[in-house]
Amino acid sequence: MSQAMAVMPESAFYFHLAGVAVLALLLVIARAVYLVMAVKTGRVERAQQLAWVATWRILALLGIWTVIVYTSGAWERAGAHNCRRVPASGAAARYAAEYCYLRQDKVLLRLYSTGRGALLAERTYASTGPVRLSWDGDTLVYDPAATDGKGHLKLPPTLRDRMLARLP
Repeated sequence: MSQAMAVMPESAFYFHLAGVAVLALLLVIARAVYLVMAVKTGRVERAQQLAWVATWRILALLGIWTVIVYTSGAWERAGAHNCRRVPASGAAARYAAEYCYLRQDKVLLRLYSTGRGALLAERTYASTGPVRLSWDGDTLVYDPAATDGKGHLKLPPTLRDRMLARLP
């Protein structure tokens, strides 16, 4: 089984996992409808109780999923290697960028303030070629081929970027 998981691309694994989750959800919903409709008396109370139980279970699963995804990302970021710093020039001279390789197709980008040396932002992105960072006024461009506003980091970083950078 582990050998099959190693060969399967990451996106295919999540697709299959989502398929299993949808099938399990359909089974649970069918069971809940059966339990509510089994006896005529007390249907409303049983339906309300099942709704509360389902809500708490869904919230618990979302919490567990968030922890798993975050832990996986943190574990991956901990394996960063071959790091290189690129100081900014011109208007962005208050910042320095650092990029590290994670695995064969992923790069970790970190943005630091040159004064305090504090980590201000962190991004992970896919890159198949050499890393090319460029400072464009108030923007750090790390993936010029990206669309929809991805591939660049506005300077100064947003509050969200600064808060996420503080997490391990």
